[in-house]
Amino acid sequence: MKMKAAVFVGAGRPLAIQQIDVPRPGPGQLLVRVKRCGVCGSDLHLTEAHAAWQVPHGTVLGHEFAGEIVELGEGTSDIWREGDRVAALPYVGCGRCRECLNGYPFHCPETLSLATGDLIGAFSEYAVIGARETARVSEHLSWEQAAFTEPVAVGIRAVACAGITLGARVLIVGAGPIGLSAAACAKLSGAGAVVVCARTDRHADRAVAMGATEFLLNDADLRRNFIRHAGGPPEIVIECAGVPGMLDLCCDLAEKRGRVVIAGGCNGKDPLNVLTPLCKELTFRFAVCYTIREFALAERLIASARINPMPMYDGEVSLHQLPARFEELRRNKDACKLMVNLDA
Repeated sequence: MKMKAAVFVGAGRPLAIQQIDVPRPGPGQLLVRVKRCGVCGSDLHLTEAHAAWQVPHGTVLGHEFAGEIVELGEGTSDIWREGDRVAALPYVGCGRCRECLNGYPFHCPETLSLATGDLIGAFSEYAVIGARETARVSEHLSWEQAAFTEPVAVGIRAVACAGITLGARVLIVGAGPIGLSAAACAKLSGAGAVVVCARTDRHADRAVAMGATEFLLNDADLRRNFIRHAGGPPEIVIECAGVPGMLDLCCDLAEKRGRVVIAGGCNGKDPLNVLTPLCKELTFRFAVCYTIREFALAERLIASARINPMPMYDGEVSLHQLPARFEELRRNKDACKLMVNLDA
């Protein structure tokens, strides 16, 4: 049986729509019919010629998705049924190691990833997922809302690593989907001031809609403007931009003995002037992905309307339209979250 998929065929070339074999679920796995899949900034970065880490040719990307179970692998029928609506972590762990048992399949030494080519990603009609790494999607959610589970889970992880206390002054650097999701989660966690900053104001309204108490330009007046709004320097800085220069910036802005969480994933080197965090006695924490529990929490927060991800939504394209729009996204940074409609 064949299916259509958008395949990476080399840096500098558009994704190619090809007919490939439908994958089959093994023991502990599920086959889903993909309904919606978001285009992530990491998809763009991992296919660039100058990327420090580039996916292999032949990779099918796509890891922010929701769909419907169409086939059960061995040992999954006690929990799952064909027709169940689901969102899934894009990582399938062994299920036996300490990391998997603690809910961290990303760190499993045998993990298989949809995000980087170990498994066929969700820029395709069907994808294999792990039964343990799957969350049930509420019936009243649209497929678009459900596909936001993954980026919201990244925001949850960043905020969990930040250790936000009630009334804390929080600065989020970067107004993409991860920064905006982190803003929503920081507000839910009891932060006082939640300020999102970016180099342009194109996502300012989205930031406020997602829960930020203020949006500020990332310019020479950022620190002064933050203090004016929040009453003091940021006690917590969450870096979600993923571009060089952010480590130094976060350290310069942070309060003495403050915390800096790196969630942006710069695909390359970002030199750091160590004297600033040393003298300030800053605490660094790096956040990547999420646990199984945090992923399920993301779905519940969306389903209960405690987080509304739709201010990030920019509309959809069909799979056949994806290659051209994918290349356009490299040049035009105005979009926040474009989704592929696999039903179109």
